[in-house]
Amino acid sequence: FPGIVRPELDYGDLFASMKKVIGLRGLQPHPWFIEKVIQLYEMIVVRHGLMLVGPTGGGKTCNVTVLQETLGDLKKQKKQGFAYEKCLIYQLNPKSITMGQMYGAFDPNTREWQDGIMSTMYRLASMSPTSDRKWIVFNGPVDAIWTE
Repeated sequence: FPGIVRPELDYGDLFASMKKVIGLRGLQPHPWFIEKVIQLYEMIVVRHGLMLVGPTGGGKTCNVTVLQETLGDLKKQKKQGFAYEKCLIYQLNPKSITMGQMYGAFDPNTREWQDGIMSTMYRLASMSPTSDRKWIVFNGPVDAIWTE
């Protein structure tokens, strides 16, 4: 939008809590890593689903867990901000199981449907009576079949 200047956002509480969490996890508060956590936070503000992609050992899982613990810490401190809530993570590696185990499958012998791990995780998350945020995380190599 021409002529529109993006307002500066105050991440003071978020930065302070994040640096505390980074220290507690034995990580280094490198500016690049902090920027990536902030970018992930900004993405969850505007998106319902997203994908973190990068090489093995690149810090994706640390990014998610630092943000999870930071948001939970801010909730404990009763700070006000978007998504300052305790976050529960339901995680699986989709490459470690078959497609039927992940999505569910119809058994032609018994003519019964067997729920998959993914549908069970979604059900557990949606039926939870808490106001905690629920993140379903597929932590593993990206595959064109399961991403569809």
